[in-house]
Amino acid sequence: MRHVPRFALGTIQAGASRNPCIWGLVAALAEIGDSPLPFRSSFDLSCPDGAKPIIGRASRHLDSWAMSRSDAISALARATTDRDTAIIEGAFDSGITGHSSTHHSLDRLCEWLDLPRIAIVDVLKLANCGLMPSHAKIDALLLDRVRDDHDAAYWQTTLESLWKTPVLGWLDEAAPLRTACASLATGSHPSRELCAALGQRLLPTLRLDRLRRLARKPAALSFEPEAWLLGAQQRHFRIAVAMDEIYCGYYPETLDLLEAAGAELCDFSPLRSESIPENCDVVYFGCGRPEREPEKLAANHCLKQSLRSYAAAGGRIYAEGGGLAYLCREMVLPCGGSISMTGLLPATARLQNSASSFEPAEITFGLSSWLAPARVSLRGYRHTGWQIEPQGALLTYAENLEHQLDMLGRDNIIASRVLINLAANRHLLRRFFEPYMPVAIPTQRGRQ
Repeated sequence: MRHVPRFALGTIQAGASRNPCIWGLVAALAEIGDSPLPFRSSFDLSCPDGAKPIIGRASRHLDSWAMSRSDAISALARATTDRDTAIIEGAFDSGITGHSSTHHSLDRLCEWLDLPRIAIVDVLKLANCGLMPSHAKIDALLLDRVRDDHDAAYWQTTLESLWKTPVLGWLDEAAPLRTACASLATGSHPSRELCAALGQRLLPTLRLDRLRRLARKPAALSFEPEAWLLGAQQRHFRIAVAMDEIYCGYYPETLDLLEAAGAELCDFSPLRSESIPENCDVVYFGCGRPEREPEKLAANHCLKQSLRSYAAAGGRIYAEGGGLAYLCREMVLPCGGSISMTGLLPATARLQNSASSFEPAEITFGLSSWLAPARVSLRGYRHTGWQIEPQGALLTYAENLEHQLDMLGRDNIIASRVLINLAANRHLLRRFFEPYMPVAIPTQRGRQ
């Protein structure tokens, strides 16, 4: 049993932005030493993340669609210490917004994890669109886009009397800061200075005692220790992780869990490294944006040859999203330009558009591999920007016809268009540490 102070923080109005309030609250709590630890309520890696510039570590992830309840409890307990306050952020999919997600749900996480609900209320939207009905499941309010002290007093009095829900604080309009939040480029994150400025505006308005009592209200969590971690630690294991400004799309909790299991994570750069790290058991490519520096990737012939030699010797490689594109024979950009990649997979990766887009996907393995046995299903988020065109013999691991080009392989190479949080699929993560045999390409089944 572990008692983890925690609460959910989310919007209740369609189209309202939650980032300024979330970044401001995390910065404010960090300033006073309350050790906030943000979690996202989905596995989306494309959204800007204010956690790293504020607390020095990226937001972790919880997801009611891709995780089970026990997975979510374990992930929360594993990531937090006794002094942390967990903040699970997202959008409430209740009747207030008119929005209901058929996949990941912040409300479902609230039920699983016994989370108090704090709603971010954009009062400017309320003024323009009219007062919404109250919602019984909301425990407290945080007001956003308030004009001044008089406006804050008006909305606090109005909402507390009509909704019977306490207001914990408010953030003013702060136009220059909001412009900076809204103008962040895709894949970039806010600066420490921006987050700190938001925190300084929010902190004087916070009713901290009430917020702390609310965070401490949930009961202790009961979770099972992960015994397999101890077994995995019994042998030395090295994982080479592609990591630079192009390849940085990893779920941090996956890397945390690999290290907790005893793996030594060795970074290398597809842009600059001359070879992959020596004596590695697995080479791991997360999702990246190779379209940003395609010529530099193509020109690093030494690394490409190192990967080919490793694969020819039976080495295991796992890649996702933009990592899959790097393993293909060529990459074709929206402008029509074709860039040679590693050629480990006889396929063309065609980028449809420059904006990252992800959709929920569930894949059932039709063939066994070192990553997963046949008949196992997993859930993740498909990178819709990449279209894969086979140019030779390839294994397709997905049993579902609609996902035939989403999970591909050759020998001990496995590449996926679907981003998978391995920490939420621990039955797959364990297989990184298990003995394996080289996979032979079958003569009929599995060819593309």
